Amino acid sequence: MTLARRDLLKSFATASFMPSLTRLTPPPRIARALAHTGAVDWTAVRQLFPLAPDWTHLSSFLFVSHPKPVADAIDHFRRKIDSDAVWIEQAAFSDAEGRPFQAVKRSLADYIGGSPTEIALTSNTTTALAMAYQGLRIRADQEIVTTEHDHYSHHQSIRFAADRSGARMRYISMFDTPASARVEQIVERVARAITPKTRAIGVTWVQSSTGIKTPIAGIAEAVARANRGRAPADRCLLIVDGVHGFANQDVDVAKLGADFFASGTHKWLFAPRGTGFLWGRAEVWPELRPTIPSFDPDAIDTLFGAWADRRELPPTQAAFVSPGGFMAYEHILAIPAAVELHRTIGRPALAARIAELNGAFRDGAAAIPGVTLHTPRDPALS
Repeated sequence: MTLARRDLLKSFATASFMPSLTRLTPPPRIARALAHTGAVDWTAVRQLFPLAPDWTHLSSFLFVSHPKPVADAIDHFRRKIDSDAVWIEQAAFSDAEGRPFQAVKRSLADYIGGSPTEIALTSNTTTALAMAYQGLRIRADQEIVTTEHDHYSHHQSIRFAADRSGARMRYISMFDTPASARVEQIVERVARAITPKTRAIGVTWVQSSTGIKTPIAGIAEAVARANRGRAPADRCLLIVDGVHGFANQDVDVAKLGADFFASGTHKWLFAPRGTGFLWGRAEVWPELRPTIPSFDPDAIDTLFGAWADRRELPPTQAAFVSPGGFMAYEHILAIPAAVELHRTIGRPALAARIAELNGAFRDGAAAIPGVTLHTPRDPALS
């Protein structure tokens, strides 16, 4: 008699009992400060991070140290896995542990204003971009347009996809100089670059090279106009590298107008290092092919069944695109603790504080003799 792996996993789950998942919440002093005064104690927030006190830290564009609630969550899941390695399969494929992988997607979906079924979990922005471009259904007679200002990871993901498919990669400039950039100029240049052969437009929400906040909503409207009357295989998809804008603004990114949005969570969201996601609108996921076999619990029954029966896969779902293989599960499962911390502090308060500090830095830098400020002062672009 043979036993399918998924049935074996179910038998593990029913044969074992593990305690229910503990809800991990931020330290009470922040919640009390918010409840009693309506204001955030930023000193208390800073004390959540084990940063060296003798430095001024300006590195959130890279990644953050783990704040205490996130570190506690990581340790919680690490101890579970270390004490019983089978626990991770029970947590992934049964109800015995409260479905923590689904909790990760729910927390991210709630934060971005989307649906859990629209999210593929990745380890960082670079991987998310690679999943989008390497999976893109594109013909040799089509092209991908991107900007001169995008990051190495974005450009290389596009280049590799173009090399493999035979499609063209084309660069455009959104502005002449960043300090003089205007919203309408950026939108107009992107709109003008779209041709009937354009299969995708790749842009960055907040450019690490200039500090410019790209007007994604305006670009999305231009893409929508260009797509009128196009067949699905000819539609231009808007793919956004969102990592430097994600979680430092009070914005539901799933409502910005992008087709796909790639981001790490280990920067402004304060989530564990080595975590990220690719979000896509439900109707556009079939425009991608999976690149790496997925272990996503939301996909494994379908994928495993198709593999075992030698059947074709159904149209692509987000879960099919989550890269498989064993990962740092304690980091992935601790993402909800970071979202909960953001919710406790308050997304509007965090966005306002970050804007205040960045504004103070720009104003101060501009006043220093010999310093040229390249980032625009306009809040709509900065």
